[in-house]
Amino acid sequence: MQDFRPLTLGLGLAGLVLMGGCAGASVMETTSDGGKADESGIAAMEAPSPEMAAPAADMMMESQRGIESPPMPGTEIGQAAPQLVKRATLVLTLTDIDGAIAQVQTVVRQAQGDLLSMEDIRNPEGTAHQVYMTLRVPQAQLEPTLTALRQLGTVQSQALSAEDVSSQLVDLSARIKNLRQSEVALQGIMERSGEISHVLEVARELSTVRDSIERLSAQEQNLKRQVAYSTIDLTLQSPMTAVPPLRPVRETLGNTWQTATQSVQAFTVGGLKIGLWLLAYSPYWVALALLIYGGYRMRPRRPIPTDTEQPSPP
Repeated sequence: MQDFRPLTLGLGLAGLVLMGGCAGASVMETTSDGGKADESGIAAMEAPSPEMAAPAADMMMESQRGIESPPMPGTEIGQAAPQLVKRATLVLTLTDIDGAIAQVQTVVRQAQGDLLSMEDIRNPEGTAHQVYMTLRVPQAQLEPTLTALRQLGTVQSQALSAEDVSSQLVDLSARIKNLRQSEVALQGIMERSGEISHVLEVARELSTVRDSIERLSAQEQNLKRQVAYSTIDLTLQSPMTAVPPLRPVRETLGNTWQTATQSVQAFTVGGLKIGLWLLAYSPYWVALALLIYGGYRMRPRRPIPTDTEQPSPP
């Protein structure tokens, strides 16, 4: 049986050199001025340093050992658990809401969670009482916490949603890894480059890469935090609306008398306003009356027949 160890080692080293050359060419395309490549950077990427060659040889030896010694029968590659972002909604009806708030805080504290927000809504007349709370607990304590909260009152509605962000985390991790490799390559080019213009251009590119790494790392940490901690939207409300108390008779009669006097005052003021308008337009009213009277006087009158006149005989 032939020994393929030298052939495999040679192919691995050749692939490593080709990958280094491609990486150097891609980096230099972004940092060249007017299409000219930095020969020193390409040469550095094509010819790995002794410090990089030693780990590469060790890696090839480990891969060769893996080829020679296959995994033991019966061992299986485990599948990664899904990364879920869970959010629960719970509405409870109970009588003692103030006491329930303290109990909710105790339950959250025992679950090593946090109270993110609370809004207490009370009607001025005491007709309604509602409390909205946003809780955050470790994902492993989500079900025990919901079970403890359900015991505080009568459940009106509940819901649970989960979003799988495994692909997003894998994508962010791969992008961050590639950007870190680009960062290392740019640092090497900047150390070997002698021209100031090339150094400044590589420095700008390096700053852009680092900004991208920080932004993607923040997104990754935010997703991991959402996976590690689940959110609970809790609503506490009173079971029924309280009847507002009746007002005293004296207060009711006083309000009625006040309303009546205000109505009389408004009517009086309105009449005075109408009188002032008529007074302001009085010259026009007088002129109109004179015109009507003059026309009536100037109209020709018909003679009034007398009773003494007798009709002539036929």
